[in-house]
Amino acid sequence: MTASLFTVLRGNPTDAEVAALSTVLSQLDSEARAKAADIRSERDLWGQPGDVFNPSAFRNVRYY
Repeated sequence: MTASLFTVLRGNPTDAEVAALSTVLSQLDSEARAKAADIRSERDLWGQPGDVFNPSAFRNVRYY
């Protein structure tokens, strides 16, 4: 017997419902892995969550 992908905490699903949910989750996982392994995508810094500039480079200095 294979190990289950998830456990049911509440309710009493039928075997068909558990099999359908397992199929959907495994398909979503395989699509996400295929998208992550796509090497044809362009690499740039637009998707970076952090700032890529130095905040100390922009000081508020007044010149009189």
